[in-house]
Amino acid sequence: MEAKKLYPFGAWASFGMALMLVINGVATFLPFYWLFQASRIGIVLAGFGMLPAIWRQLKDEEAGWATWLTVLAFFGLFAEGLYHIAHGDMNSNWPLFGGLSAWAVGMNVIGLRRRRWPAALGILGIVGGLLLFAAVLANSLAPGNVVNTISAGLGAVVLYPAWLAWMGIRMLKGKAGT
Repeated sequence: MEAKKLYPFGAWASFGMALMLVINGVATFLPFYWLFQASRIGIVLAGFGMLPAIWRQLKDEEAGWATWLTVLAFFGLFAEGLYHIAHGDMNSNWPLFGGLSAWAVGMNVIGLRRRRWPAALGILGIVGGLLLFAAVLANSLAPGNVVNTISAGLGAVVLYPAWLAWMGIRMLKGKAGT
């Protein structure tokens, strides 16, 4: 798919993923389990549209790392999708958010190093990715602890969706990778 078609599609997928992350974070505290499940499936579907568009921006600069990180993120999306289709009761965030956090940090490091997007956007992506990873780690060690709540709230519900929205706006404006 050429960039002219890929970037608008990726932009709308980024907006969708940002929305699903916010819904996922809010649904964690609501008694509506179906909303949590729907948001996780939405994250998976939006991720399949968003990842190729952002990978395309960096593949010429750092093909090896960009591809490896994107495959890792796809693996997380695929595993999450399978879990929700097959079981519907998976309570591990490692496949989905572990893969996406490594992808976010790595891709933003590449984007900053190669000057493919603004420094503020790259830093926002790195901090959002690190907080997402901290949330996954904290939840694995002691579910529901204060570190998990703060890092998940700030990383997964605020910063990472803000990064996705900003990246989506850049792709819609045709500034992707510049």
